[in-house]
Amino acid sequence: MNVRAKLFLVIALLVILVSAVYFGTTQGYLESRFSRYSAAEMADRFKAYYEAHSHSWEGVELTDFTGGRQLRKDAGLVLLSQEGHLIFVFGEENPDTVIRHGAEQAIIVNGTKVGTVYTFHFESNENAKLKAYILHTMAIEGIRVALFTAVIAFLLGFWMTWRLTQPLKRMIPFINNIASGVLRTHIPVTTQDEYGKVTEALNRMAQQLHRAEETRKQLTADVVHELRTPLAIIQSQLENIQNGGRQIYPEVLLPIQDEVIRLTRLIEDLHQLTLAESRTLPLARRPTDLVTLIDQMIDRLNPLAVEQQVALVRTTAQQTWTVNVDPHRMAQVFYNLLSNALRYTPSGGSITIGIAHGEQAQSDCAVVSIADTGMGIPPEKLPYVFDRFYRVEEARSRHNGGMGLGLAIAKEFVEANEGSISVQSTVGRGTTFNVSLPLT
Repeated sequence: MNVRAKLFLVIALLVILVSAVYFGTTQGYLESRFSRYSAAEMADRFKAYYEAHSHSWEGVELTDFTGGRQLRKDAGLVLLSQEGHLIFVFGEENPDTVIRHGAEQAIIVNGTKVGTVYTFHFESNENAKLKAYILHTMAIEGIRVALFTAVIAFLLGFWMTWRLTQPLKRMIPFINNIASGVLRTHIPVTTQDEYGKVTEALNRMAQQLHRAEETRKQLTADVVHELRTPLAIIQSQLENIQNGGRQIYPEVLLPIQDEVIRLTRLIEDLHQLTLAESRTLPLARRPTDLVTLIDQMIDRLNPLAVEQQVALVRTTAQQTWTVNVDPHRMAQVFYNLLSNALRYTPSGGSITIGIAHGEQAQSDCAVVSIADTGMGIPPEKLPYVFDRFYRVEEARSRHNGGMGLGLAIAKEFVEANEGSISVQSTVGRGTTFNVSLPLT
């Protein structure tokens, strides 16, 4: 049984149950009102007798309280005193039955209870027929109303179950497509309720899975591409050594060693990047002065900058900027950004490193800007500069342009230290990377 049938069955059972309860309650209420009316009428007659006989029940059993009416054969009446003693009994019914199942009415005189009357079917034949007619008429009308209401409820229930289950029916093929590996799929969002939110979440999940699958494929292709060249060089050098049959000199092994070092660095970078992306990168965060950290990276890269005739300039009005970071990871971030800037800045250019106040998530932060005077990055390529293995100049070789992991590592390391990184660039004028880190 599907969900729609189950929901409709539950609604149908609720309609039947409510109709039955309404019918039974209405009949019981009318029956009790008739009985209470009869008991109240007899209580008034006994009250009048009590007051007329000097507040005494003496001789009450000799009085005819039927008013000359012909009562039902099973009619019964019981009168109890204030203390609960039996005073008067009428009819063939057992007094205990009348008291237990009959209608009860207290007799009050001047605010004091002087007795209690119980009536059981104590009505004339004419009144009994009238009551039966009224009850029968109410039952018929109640059944008609219940049937009409049930039809309306069933129609509304069918429509409601269709509305509730229709989004689920649309989701099933979508989920089956994802299970089958078809990730480029989409469900139209038609409501703003919980179903709409679930649909939007499923669409986002499919998009993320699609992006993850595309990233996985691209990563596999990039890794294969990066490994192919050094492995080919190593294989070629080893074949030359094997075929030459001559003594192996250190200079012969140097190309092999260079490629092994490059492969080792590639594997280590990928490992660190994977740890950072999965938020499992070990961090040793402590208060660190940004000026000292950046000066160390400038001193490390200054010989290369002098060789390329590029000026490295640090500008900051404040001497101390303390942030809570892992200095080793952040040193690698600034090293990657500075070496990337050196790679794309022509001879005679400059790289300016500045530190200024900023705001991140409504808290003060230090913003480190690294601005070069290089060729700049085209606007259509800016969204991809932090992707793995991405190179702005695809024609650059892996020896001249790096492996394309430096900026991806920088982004993940910055975010692991609760910071953020962004880039702005103008073609022909240069590029600026901004690293924001919360101040302590």
